[in-house]
Amino acid sequence: MDFLLTRQPIFNSSGELFAYEIKYKQSEKSAEESEKSGEYFGVDLRKVIGEAKAYVKFSAESIKRGIPQIFPRERLISVFSGRELLGDKEAVECLRKLKRKGFLFAVDDFKRGRGLDEILELSDIVELDFSNPQTVQEEASYICGFTNKRIVAKNVNSRENFDYAKKIGCAFAEGDFFLKPQRDLRNIQPLPISIVKAMKIMMKPEPSVDEIVEVLSHDTAVCQKILRLINSAYFGVTSKISSIGQAIIVLGFNYLREWIYMLAMQHIAQNENSELMRISLVTAKFCKKLAEEIPEAKTDADAFYLMGLLSILVLSGERSMKAVLEELPLTNEIKGGILRKGGIYSDVFGMAVDYAKGEWESFEQIAEKRGILSEKAAKMFAEALEEADKTDLG
Repeated sequence: MDFLLTRQPIFNSSGELFAYEIKYKQSEKSAEESEKSGEYFGVDLRKVIGEAKAYVKFSAESIKRGIPQIFPRERLISVFSGRELLGDKEAVECLRKLKRKGFLFAVDDFKRGRGLDEILELSDIVELDFSNPQTVQEEASYICGFTNKRIVAKNVNSRENFDYAKKIGCAFAEGDFFLKPQRDLRNIQPLPISIVKAMKIMMKPEPSVDEIVEVLSHDTAVCQKILRLINSAYFGVTSKISSIGQAIIVLGFNYLREWIYMLAMQHIAQNENSELMRISLVTAKFCKKLAEEIPEAKTDADAFYLMGLLSILVLSGERSMKAVLEELPLTNEIKGGILRKGGIYSDVFGMAVDYAKGEWESFEQIAEKRGILSEKAAKMFAEALEEADKTDLG
């Protein structure tokens, strides 16, 4: 099926995950086929959202066809355009019928206008776009308070935005503010020496497992953190792993390398929001899967994994990115890929990041150049999501 799908987190006013906004691109033929199969996106949505709710935008035509009914109503918030439904009596009536069945609805980018009172009445949640003037937000928040509607603040990109959203009564928020390190990375604290040494050993063509175990075993704090990650549900290990040596025996060297990289990224991010690390983990896994599909990248797939983990730096600004890249023991190819300087590393990183953000046109341009089919990429990304969601990130 010809579909592309990603997710973006929406948080409550306490900064906890509330729902995943589903962004997708789907051909008309694919929509018809998936509608018949009961999996509208060609994938079981529950595998994409985990325990959260799905926040999905539907066209007026989709609402008239009853598409929201394909999904479990207790897990779904259907989003519609108030302007699109304005004057479409059939769509409005279908909306009413679905509401009577218990479905929840959100209206996007609400602005007060003629004829929109009926649309507001049918909504449970109202979106406020924080890229609009503040006067628009204030008026809309007043109306929502008066009519007892919950608000999602969209495009919240700073601490000031988030504080203001809470001040005017927004129950939920979404935006770049939640998905970037919450400190100046130009003044990053040095990584633990044991992590730096282990990463340098792992960058060798034939790394010594004994050397890594020796380095890590002398740092109790680092050992405990790595073992906590390793003992997550992702591996399905029946008995608890209690040492680095045991971890290598049970899981293999590649998994140990994965968690050492992850621990380094957690140190850099210093963000209490585990969703930030989850997104970087998804991107890392997706980078590796993409690399394994490209002949010239396949032999160095683990390097692409590490590059993907560093996607947490994308929103921190170029100066901060360069400062962190200087601190880490990375190859020039990885650094060039993250900075999008061209070549295979840059292309794989670009595909992974653009796909995760739902920037489909940019993704498809690079994917076509590298011979990656959209259908294959969509399945690999869904696998990366499922694997990352089984990982305990604390």
